[in-house]
Amino acid sequence: PQNRRRDYAQKKMSETYMSIIQKRRESKTGEHEEDMIHNLMQCKYKDGNAIPDKEIAHMMIALLMAGQHSSSATESWITLRLASRPDIQDELLQEQKDMLGVNADGSIKELTYANLSKLTLLNQVVKETLRIHAPIHSILRKVKSPMPIEGTAYVIPTTHTLLAAPGTTSRMDEHFPDCLHWEPHRWDESPSEKYKHLSPTTALGSIAEEKEDYGLVSKGAASPYLPFGAGRHRCIGEQFAYVQLQTITATMVRD
Repeated sequence: PQNRRRDYAQKKMSETYMSIIQKRRESKTGEHEEDMIHNLMQCKYKDGNAIPDKEIAHMMIALLMAGQHSSSATESWITLRLASRPDIQDELLQEQKDMLGVNADGSIKELTYANLSKLTLLNQVVKETLRIHAPIHSILRKVKSPMPIEGTAYVIPTTHTLLAAPGTTSRMDEHFPDCLHWEPHRWDESPSEKYKHLSPTTALGSIAEEKEDYGLVSKGAASPYLPFGAGRHRCIGEQFAYVQLQTITATMVRD
């Protein structure tokens, strides 16, 4: 049969999570209240029914796999882009020396979570890569009820499925001049004359909040920068993904 190994692996992962959930229900302790499994175990559907353990297990598999493949693909793009820009590599290394400090033996001091926020160019490298190589290339949504298109006579029927591509607007010159050119310095807070013409322009709909900050966390759907979606269904792993990508890139540069 097709996909035998995939199905077997999925079954084993499901059984692993089911076992963890069952043990927690039996122990009835609050020691895990800060993690995702515990929170899902407390959730209920709108009708008041608790989420079945099997569904919780499958949600955890989705979270695990989504965080693994999208981050690894993005890190590959970061590596490829840096390989073509030795000057950016040198700047990243110097940034760590300046912001983290250097030990007596010449090695750079330890990278910590608190220090990541100090590495501005590193953050911009990640943001610029996500802008051009969006991890979410398309989103499909089934039409549940007829959808009139404002200002037109069109109505999308329930027999249709809609496709949205969040990465489209981040590849438009209207919002990011010379949009296909990979340049982390376009995100500089006070860009020099060399990079000023590449600075992001305006948000869709001229939303003031989005004009001020295209953001580490993209809050509004009006922003042209949506690598992790927006609104209530924005990727819950966005912050973790940034930390993961920054840590891997910083380690690669210093080593």
